[in-house]
Amino acid sequence: MTDLGSGIGIRYLLETRYDRDDLGGPPREHFSRAPAFKEYPPDTQRVKLPVVAEQFKADFWDLVKARRSLRDYLDSPLSLAELAGLLWATQGVTLSYRNFAFRAVPSAGALYPVETYIAVHQVTGLDPGIWHFQVREFGLESINPGDWRRELVAAGLNQSFLGTAAVVFIWSGILRRSLWKYRQRAIRYLFLDAGHICQDLHLAATALRLGCCPVGAFFDGEVERLLQIDGQEEVALYMAAVGRVKQ
Repeated sequence: MTDLGSGIGIRYLLETRYDRDDLGGPPREHFSRAPAFKEYPPDTQRVKLPVVAEQFKADFWDLVKARRSLRDYLDSPLSLAELAGLLWATQGVTLSYRNFAFRAVPSAGALYPVETYIAVHQVTGLDPGIWHFQVREFGLESINPGDWRRELVAAGLNQSFLGTAAVVFIWSGILRRSLWKYRQRAIRYLFLDAGHICQDLHLAATALRLGCCPVGAFFDGEVERLLQIDGQEEVALYMAAVGRVKQ
């Protein structure tokens, strides 16, 4: 016995363990499958991103060594090309095969339940507001225009760098994209997937000589309201601030 207690987190880990006696048995639950891509109305404002991945060169081992969580950002915008590079490194499609769109990061079962949103504060060519990353078309969709810096800082437990960053990446999870296959264990995979994505963002930011800082502490409901998601079928998972830093 341990003294870790019996809270919901510990119970979840214990109750979603794989066991040889029941791994191949009949499903205890059935979940409908969510679409592979999130769709917004046709009249949603959209911006096509430049394809820039081939322009950026860096040594992988140097990036791993140089990576740090940086929070002190300059009052300077990112270029659209820099933002496109960051988005491609996190969720860009690298191979299309049959019905799969394989991306720059791994995902359990290649189901990709994580959606990427960005809170744009200072990006050349983009209006401030919340944008959704459209993976298939490699573009952005404006879903909540406006200056949300104050609300984002408040939602992030008053971490002020969320307001001074040029852009804040926000990741959500669409539960049914994974639940239909992995049932309750799928929740584990949502957070693992988000971690894979954020690490790629951090390394890509380092390659572009930008600062990046992941954020796991936030008021879930407040972030979800900014994204205009319900907090049940789709939930906030993780954030990361990115901005220009002193060299």
